Amino acid sequence: MIRRFILEIPYNLKKIKWFYQRGRRGWADCDWWDMSGYLIGIILPMLKELREYQHGYPGTGDADTPEKWNVILDRMIFGFEAGKRVSNDDYFLETNADILIRKPTSDEVRSWGEKSMADQQIFKEGTELFIKWYWALWD
Repeated sequence: MIRRFILEIPYNLKKIKWFYQRGRRGWADCDWWDMSGYLIGIILPMLKELREYQHGYPGTGDADTPEKWNVILDRMIFGFEAGKRVSNDDYFLETNADILIRKPTSDEVRSWGEKSMADQQIFKEGTELFIKWYWALWD
């Protein structure tokens, strides 16, 4: 237990540094090492929070009613949830839960790739909406 504590000191010092960096500049060195995953981790909960607690809607174009705006937000959320699955490689564990004790079959790898590609397309559609409505993401 003491040995583990001592071995974790350098990593914990880095975590303190990263905490300071986030407070000072809004992001830490470790955040840009996996920027896509980091940004999805920020954007997705913010979209969900906006969807849940919003007080307004754009009132123009495809979002001229609260109901239509909610559909657009839901599609963005759906897209970023797909992006999170891609970023986390969730498919591999789904198709090969016992990865540590055996090699995946070619069918499992194919299934993993197909699911990832499908989610990448869903993410693309969600980010296109995100870009289109970027200036309307306020409350």
